[in-house]
Amino acid sequence: MSKKIRLKEVAKKMGCSVATVSQAFHNPKRVNRKTRESILRTCEEMGYKRKHFTQKLRKVIGITGISHELILGEYYNAVTMSILSAAKEEGVNVVMECFDDQEETLPSMFSKRLLDGVLVLGKISPEHVLLIKQSGVPMVLCGHPIPGVELHTVLSDGRGGIYAATKHLIGLGHKKIAYITGGPLFDPVTSDRFDGYRYALSEAKIEVPAEYIIIGDFCDWLTGAKAVDKLMGLKVSPTAIVCESDALAYNAYQALKEKGFKIPKDVSIAGFDDLPFPPYINAVKPKLTTINVNLGELGRTSVEVLWDVIANPAKTAYRHTLPVELKVGETTTAVKK
Repeated sequence: MSKKIRLKEVAKKMGCSVATVSQAFHNPKRVNRKTRESILRTCEEMGYKRKHFTQKLRKVIGITGISHELILGEYYNAVTMSILSAAKEEGVNVVMECFDDQEETLPSMFSKRLLDGVLVLGKISPEHVLLIKQSGVPMVLCGHPIPGVELHTVLSDGRGGIYAATKHLIGLGHKKIAYITGGPLFDPVTSDRFDGYRYALSEAKIEVPAEYIIIGDFCDWLTGAKAVDKLMGLKVSPTAIVCESDALAYNAYQALKEKGFKIPKDVSIAGFDDLPFPPYINAVKPKLTTINVNLGELGRTSVEVLWDVIANPAKTAYRHTLPVELKVGETTTAVKK
């Protein structure tokens, strides 16, 4: 049996007092953020676990995540609806509390001992994830892995999806294929999808210049238009663009149209998500070539995995990757000769 790590051992490793380590959990606002993050990382590395009281199953799960993703994001709105539906079928109640990514404490539902487990939707900081882990509440990440922290995670096959979209364009004769990311290249989701793009090009022995890779932002659709400005201003502009989300693709489409380009005759565009955008957006745009993500299945599977983790807390963490599907629309065609 492995030795139980005590608080004073964490403090010794950190070179600080036991009181400082304790404050990082109980009064985090009193501890410098950098120090607090370091304490949480050290606890994770050493295997320190806070003592928790056992409780009977209440059949209550939580949903949490960063406010702007859960409240304003079409993607996680759809996932949340699926979670609520799956929970209702199982007779499970759901508590939902969002927080800002700059908040130093967890939502109050974690302190009330209400939850059997929690689903973390979207991208949140490693600090918040480690705080949840130390709270003792069983947790499953939905949609976004956390670098350096092994946890049960449910997500769509980003690598396979972007690979399929890029290969589709290559099959249409395109060799000058640009890429607009949804985040920095070190982000786990972006890195995964970018690997699919690179692999498809490498497989076809196609080299693309570095300026064909534009760093965008999932939460800022306008980066799609800014990317188009850069790409179409190049001496040799691309004939096709792969976007990491439909929102970026729609924005890039609009920017290209305003510049006088015809889609897909002049430039082909592919997205990712196959989101049901509002009618006033779809009414003025063609059917997008995209990667379909079954958001209903993503939500349902997350609930199933969470209940498995609750029943088997010692189960080794793994990633449950759900398949995706290429849907060819009206925004891609053979390269212009």
